[in-house]
Amino acid sequence: MKPCTPAEIAFYESVTTSHPDLGPYLPTYMGQLSLSTDQSTETAVESGTIQTADGTIERLHGKKLATELHIVLENITNGFKKPNVLDLKLGAQLWDEASKPEKRARLDKVSAETTSGSLGFRIAGMRTHKGDAVDGLSDDLKEFVEVDKEGGYWVFNKMYGRKFSASDVDEGFISYIFPGTKSQAELDRAREVLAFFLGEVKDIIEIFEKKESRMYSASILLVYEGDVEEYAKTKQTLRSAQPEDEDEDEDNLPKLAAVKMIDFAHATWQPGKGPDENALQGMRSTAKILKQLLDQTEKEIDATEE
Repeated sequence: MKPCTPAEIAFYESVTTSHPDLGPYLPTYMGQLSLSTDQSTETAVESGTIQTADGTIERLHGKKLATELHIVLENITNGFKKPNVLDLKLGAQLWDEASKPEKRARLDKVSAETTSGSLGFRIAGMRTHKGDAVDGLSDDLKEFVEVDKEGGYWVFNKMYGRKFSASDVDEGFISYIFPGTKSQAELDRAREVLAFFLGEVKDIIEIFEKKESRMYSASILLVYEGDVEEYAKTKQTLRSAQPEDEDEDEDNLPKLAAVKMIDFAHATWQPGKGPDENALQGMRSTAKILKQLLDQTEKEIDATEE
């Protein structure tokens, strides 16, 4: 349940009615609610809101949005025991045509100083399960990470992604994919997760290359099971699930990984203007990095098997 603008609700409703091919790559839209300010205080963030397994609300980034209008969406982290989450904000241009000059200037500065300008995306927030290694925070990360000792997480703030350049942003992806030691189980999980992420992002690219839209500050959200033992258990559970039961119980099955597009407060359909190359650049850069990490992971696995 997320504070929103009427434009975001209109976008989700248009997907339902006119763009069903996008449906699998967006959180399921469940309608809208109007809440009083008092009711919505705890969840009043514009974007990057996730609900953890214990029901608490956390935000990876975002600012408070003064509105009583809320959109009701699928909780993407549902089905994971310890979800590892990476939020990638798309676009070199981060403002829409309705933005005031001062906002344009501020966001253009952010873009020019980060990978938003060079790659068309930047890491906007990240959350990784560290387990017993939760206290091993190095001095160079202390300004970027809040340690959640109870949950065993490192929660990376929005400034973490702003420190990267095009030449080293893969370090952020590596920290996300390998939050622990590179054991054989973690290498195997990384290969499977990266292959899944890459396939999903490629599918999203293919769809948006055929759409005439403009999305400013939309994100790709990547999620996978951060508990290595739970990941292995979930694989076994999914293998043993009976095909005839899948439709009925799909919502109750545990998950290994998920990729969704989120944050459509500044998204519109613009027939006649062609594909949204601003967002597509970030998608393609993401796919390229995922492919490089997948290739590297496969080499490391091969080396351990020799």
